[in-house]
Amino acid sequence: MNKTTRNSIVAVFIFCTHLLTLNAQENNPKIANDLNTLITKSSSYQNYKVIEKGAILGFQSSLNKYIEQEQNTQSLLRKEIGENEKNILGLQNQIQELRESNNILTAEKASISFLGLSISKSGYSTTMWTLFLGTLLVSGILFYKFKTANAITKHSKSVLKDLEEEYESYRRVCIEREQGLRRQLFEEAKKSKEFKSVS
Repeated sequence: MNKTTRNSIVAVFIFCTHLLTLNAQENNPKIANDLNTLITKSSSYQNYKVIEKGAILGFQSSLNKYIEQEQNTQSLLRKEIGENEKNILGLQNQIQELRESNNILTAEKASISFLGLSISKSGYSTTMWTLFLGTLLVSGILFYKFKTANAITKHSKSVLKDLEEEYESYRRVCIEREQGLRRQLFEEAKKSKEFKSVS
């Protein structure tokens, strides 16, 4: 191998170990410690690090265990995600059913059952106000007619009373006149008897 290829491989290895170190420090401190130990215990040759085969195999074993653990964790997470997606679908179905129930209840609440018919609240309100105002108008007309008829009746009674008084006074006058005429007739009959007896 030439020198540039070796430098490239070492650079890639150092870059990968640096990335693994950063990732491992976040997720698994043991891998980071193993890598740091591997680097620090390795000997140097010119500008290169010489790592023992056993140490690399030990690190590889630790790395494989770590990868296996991560794969198991990912598998568990996938299962959990699948269960969560099922739960989400179930909850979305429940939400849809609740929305439909809510729409039905809203429609029922917006209408009123009146005489077996389902009428909207605005229609019911309009009908009731129309009936109320119609009843009020009819009551007003009937009250006006009653007042008018009552006034006519009072006027007729007053005219009748005046006529009765007039008739009564006329009757008295007639009776008095009749009595006066009877007296005169009686007096005339008396005078005529007297004349007859004198003659």
